[in-house]
Amino acid sequence: MYLRNVGIFVKDLEGAKTFFESYFGAKVLKTFNNPAKNYYSYIMELNGPGWIELMCKPETVDIEKDPNRLGLAHICICADTREQLNTIIDRFKKDGYTIQYEPSSPEGPGEVRAVTFEGIVIEVNYGY
Repeated sequence: MYLRNVGIFVKDLEGAKTFFESYFGAKVLKTFNNPAKNYYSYIMELNGPGWIELMCKPETVDIEKDPNRLGLAHICICADTREQLNTIIDRFKKDGYTIQYEPSSPEGPGEVRAVTFEGIVIEVNYGY
């Protein structure tokens, strides 16, 4: 068995798509639009067998999310190189995302956890 996908409801579907494209090189595999149900989504691949499904249904309730909440804690994405991880850390900081933790050294294995676009918690690691 393996994990097929993770689905995430977002308010700004285009913004979420752009976030995953620009940070992680995600590519749209499929688009689902069902105007009768007011449902729209992008299925996006990174560089492996799993997908991220970004979904939007405008009437979905958005409540403030505590990063330490019960339920889905984070999405983990593996960087190909340590330099790629360092670049993502720098971008998270530049874009004002909340860094919960990051590597203590700029070399070797490491992991960053950040609260990102619309409160989505993402871990990015390298070397584990």
